[in-house]
Amino acid sequence: MTQPHEPRPENRFIATLSPEEAAALRPLLRRVEVTFDQIVVDQGAPITEVHFPIDAQFANLIRFPDGSAVETAVVGHEGLTGLAPFMANRPSSWEIVCRATGTAWVASASALRALALERPRLMNRLLILTDLYQAQAALNGACNALHPIPDRIARWLLTAWDLSPHESLAFRQEELARLIGTRRSTISEAASELKRRKLIAYGRGVIRITDRAGLEAAACDCYRMLRPRMDAVLGVDGQA
Repeated sequence: MTQPHEPRPENRFIATLSPEEAAALRPLLRRVEVTFDQIVVDQGAPITEVHFPIDAQFANLIRFPDGSAVETAVVGHEGLTGLAPFMANRPSSWEIVCRATGTAWVASASALRALALERPRLMNRLLILTDLYQAQAALNGACNALHPIPDRIARWLLTAWDLSPHESLAFRQEELARLIGTRRSTISEAASELKRRKLIAYGRGVIRITDRAGLEAAACDCYRMLRPRMDAVLGVDGQA
């Protein structure tokens, strides 16, 4: 099921559209550069634009009144930002922030929504992606309640790697702590164990997977449960 990870400098959602749907979408798109920690949607704000990451990545953050924040998802070249509130034409319940500097296509939300209503095949692809994101959210809740921290770290690293065209990942320990829902010191200990087992290498906020098969074996079952839905979105094995 897993494929060799080679650079793919394009948004995979767009790449797996039919030629007709891609041609209809292209006039709505403009290419932009996004930088680390750039907020593209404020929590509680309407979705006026959506980003289709190329080599950038975004994170969904829930911010609480006391100033704390929890990172709930990573969005990469598999799809687009703010999909659920965009589809519902509702304000976003979370903040969307760039977590890895790079490029993305951006489109007007209203124009894309109108195009999807005109084109059932495009709407179907958006609904398939919505299903993936809903499945991720459900699994994340169950995973955080049941699985050990090292297994969860392995799952997040594999997922982030799948959503990036790069061979290394920009991940700070503070961000992993927000994703896992634990202290930074706990993340440091667990990451050091994965490094000791030669599954990953890291330094200066950059993580590289050195043993993909070993890291998959170390990850919790959530990764393997979600992977078929991810493959359907990415067009792996002809499932698109």
